[in-house]
Amino acid sequence: MKNLILILIATSIFSVAQSQVTGEKYYNQVFYEDFDGPVDNHIWQVLTGSEHGGDLSRERCYVENGLLNMIFINDPAKGYLSSAIQTRDEFLYGRWEASLKPTDVPGVLNSFFTIDWDNTADETSGSDGTKQEVDIEFLSKSFKDETGEVHLALHERGNKSFQTNPDISVDFNPSADFHVWGFEITPEYIEWFVDDTVLHRYTYAENEITVDAPYMLKLNFWSSENWVGGPPEENVECVYQIDWIKFTPLHLLNED
Repeated sequence: MKNLILILIATSIFSVAQSQVTGEKYYNQVFYEDFDGPVDNHIWQVLTGSEHGGDLSRERCYVENGLLNMIFINDPAKGYLSSAIQTRDEFLYGRWEASLKPTDVPGVLNSFFTIDWDNTADETSGSDGTKQEVDIEFLSKSFKDETGEVHLALHERGNKSFQTNPDISVDFNPSADFHVWGFEITPEYIEWFVDDTVLHRYTYAENEITVDAPYMLKLNFWSSENWVGGPPEENVECVYQIDWIKFTPLHLLNED
C-alpha cells in the first residue's frame, strides 16, 4: 500500500511538472532580437560540426550593420561551408515574425523553423524529443525576376508530414528585399503568413500532427543536389540576412 501511495504521488508530481513545461512556463515567454550588437551567446547557440552534408562554423554567422548574416560557400577544396543558429530558450504557442532576405544565388536553402530535439517534459527519460518541426524554407532556385516560391512544412516523428507540393507562389522575388515572414502556432492550428497575408492554415483536427511540445527556433543555410537544386557556383559567397525576429505569446495576441 505504501508503495502504491508513493507511485501515485510521483505520478502526480510528474503530471504537474509536465503541465508546467507545456503551459505555464511558456505562457509569458516573449522574444525580440534586432541584432543591434554581436550575436549574444546567452540567447543564441551558433552551431558547429556538420549538418546536411556541410561544415558549420561560427565565422559564417555574424552581425554586421544591424543584420544577422548567415553565409554559405561551395568551396571546391573544403566542400559545403554552411551556417546554423538556434535559440537557447524554448517556446510554445504564439506568433513568430521575422524580417528575412534570402540569398539570390540559386542552389541553396534558407530556413526559418522550429524544432523539438529534446524531451523538456521529462529530462530524465533520455528521449530525443518529438521531432515536431514547423518550417518556412526558401529554395533560391525558384526565385525569378518578380516572383518566387516558399516551401511550408510540418513534421513529427511517427506521423505523416505536411509539405506544400507545389510550393506557395508569391508575386515578388523573396531575395529582392526584406519581407516579414512567420507562422502562428496555436492549440488548434498553425497559420503561415508573409507581410500579414495568410499563405496556409493547417488545422490539427483534420490532420495527423498536433504541435504540443516546447521547441527552439532555428535558422540554417545549406545545399543539396536534388531537392534544393545545388550546389551553387563555386566560391560564391551566398548571404542570408535577418533584420529582426519577434515572438508574441498567444495570450498577448488575444488581447489585441
